[in-house]
Parts: sequence; structure tokens; C-alpha cells
Amino acid sequence: MPMIAAAQHPSAFARYWQTPETWVLLLVIALHVVIALVLVSLRSATTAPVLDVLSIRMLQASPPVEAPVKPKPTLPKPVPVKKPPPKPVVKRVVTAKPVAAPKPEPKPLPIEQPAPAIKTPPTPVPDEPALAPAVVPPRFDAAYLNNPTPRYPALSRRNGETGRVLLRVQVGADGLPKTITIAESSQFARLDEAALAAVKRWRFVPARQGDQAITEWVLVPLQFKLTR
Repeated sequence: MPMIAAAQHPSAFARYWQTPETWVLLLVIALHVVIALVLVSLRSATTAPVLDVLSIRMLQASPPVEAPVKPKPTLPKPVPVKKPPPKPVVKRVVTAKPVAAPKPEPKPLPIEQPAPAIKTPPTPVPDEPALAPAVVPPRFDAAYLNNPTPRYPALSRRNGETGRVLLRVQVGADGLPKTITIAESSQFARLDEAALAAVKRWRFVPARQGDQAITEWVLVPLQFKLTR
């Protein structure tokens, strides 16, 4: 039955021989065969053959053969160790520092005799200019001038307008006003115009510088105030 199965299924038979158990079985059989062969050879070697005639023959002793003398091993010649050459001793050459040549002493310069001082005449001091005499400003408050007071405008009086006007007047050497400007206004045009009209008719004491009458500016304040 196994053969038929192997013939019918060749692949299964091949797998059977490739299994580890099959190889182990074959190895055990081979070891038994080898052991059996070894035992048979040992038995044939131990049984000596039966000799019919025992003959003894004296043999001359052969001269002893001297054992060949082994040559002594030649030791290699020691290689002389070369000593390293001594390091050259470097001699330090001490170079002498150059000695600086002595500097030549400077020759004394000839002493120049100072030139005689030239006497210069003293510079004349200019005379101080004479101080100019002080300026006396113009005047407008002298009683003999009879300067009239400004006229109070009727409309300003009715409206209750009051204020102070400050005029800047240029007074000529003849005592008459040359230029009149408003320095400070009263904030009412009627009052300012009344002040200008009055001062234009005034006469002034001209400014003086020493004994001379000059043209000069003066400030003239005028007050507009209602009285009950």
C-alpha cells in the first residue's frame, strides 16, 4: 500500500524523504554498520596464527648508529643598538650691543647783544569830549500858556462816555505842535477827536539843550470825566 501510494502520489513520497525524522533514522543505521565493521576487524587482529615450526636465529648486533647530532640552533646575532647621535649643543652667541657713539656736544650759540631800545614818544591822549548838556523836555502845563481844555462832546456827555486819551506830541523849537498821534485811545472816537482838536491849538515851552531850543517829543494825557 505505501508503494502504491508513493506511485500514485510522487510528491508525497519526496516530502517523506525530506523530513528530519527520515534523515535521523538513516544516520543511526549507518552508525550501526560502521560499529559492526570495526568489531570484526578487531577480532581478526587479536587471534594470532598457529606456527608449525619455531626457529630462532641469532642476529649479529649491528653497530650502534649514532644519532645524528642536532645542530645547535644559531642564535641571531644581536643587532647593536645604535645610540642616537648626541644633540648638537647650540652655543649662544652673545652679540655685543652696539655702544651708541657719544653725541657731540652742541656748540654754544653766539649770544646776540640786545639792540638798544628805541625810545618812542608817548602817544598823546585825546581830550575827552565835553559832555553834552542834558535835554529839558517840552512843557505844556505853564499857566501863561493859557491852553484851553478839550470840549466835552454833547453826545458823549448824553451817553455817559468817559475815558483817558494819551497823545504823543512833537513840539518844535518855536513851541508849536508839529505832529500829534494817539498813544492810548479812550475807546470812544468822539473823545479822541475832541482831544486832538484841542491840542492842535496849544502852545508849548520848547525843549532845551543848554541855551538852545530844540525839537522834542512829549506825552500829553487828557481825562474826560463827567461831574454831577
